[in-house]
Amino acid sequence: MNKFTKNTCLIISLLLLCGCAGKSRFIPSREITCMPPAVFEESGIYHTVRKGETLWQISQNYDVDLAKLASVNKINDACKIEIGQKVFIPDNLRKMKKTFSDSSLSVEFVWPCKGQIIYFFNQEKLNVKNPGIDISAKRGLVINAAASGNVIFTSQNMRGYGKTIIIQHQNNFTTVYAYNEEILVKAGDYVKQGQTIARAGSTGRTSQSLLHFELRQNNRPKNPLYYLP
Repeated sequence: MNKFTKNTCLIISLLLLCGCAGKSRFIPSREITCMPPAVFEESGIYHTVRKGETLWQISQNYDVDLAKLASVNKINDACKIEIGQKVFIPDNLRKMKKTFSDSSLSVEFVWPCKGQIIYFFNQEKLNVKNPGIDISAKRGLVINAAASGNVIFTSQNMRGYGKTIIIQHQNNFTTVYAYNEEILVKAGDYVKQGQTIARAGSTGRTSQSLLHFELRQNNRPKNPLYYLP
């Protein structure tokens, strides 16, 4: 049995023993600026562990394999991660898990902005499950269209969402961009993928500068992390 297999077995055993998959409420906290545990040459992103999170939950949120995530980060005990710890999520692990049962993949999406995810899809937010993801974004940061399409709706004060944009894409996909400080497009405009459409802010129900991003198909919310690269 090689080292990787031993680590995998140990991780799975520990999960069964201490119940890492139990429910816990996601509680926002300020970003911790500690150094990552290692320097990785491959591309990916860092996730800062927050209060109540487990490695299993992180793997589910990013749609990556738990054992491989633990191995990459050299975590021997999947039940013992600390608040503020940096967990590296390689792009290649996320791409391995991107399999869908429908034919909707003709639409490719990109991140509307760079930033740390504050609230994940379906996590409780103000006593309601989040229909998208909330991304930390400095005030004035440019927000880009996740895919090409037609702007079908803009609002300067949508209830709870503040300054909001909705874009219609192919295959009945729509994307929603809310909490903006400034809207730079209008209904009827055609925008290209990556085109700047807004600037981040804190309108709507948020008191901190964020982008609230939703991805829907046939008006049903989808987990954006399953579609973003």
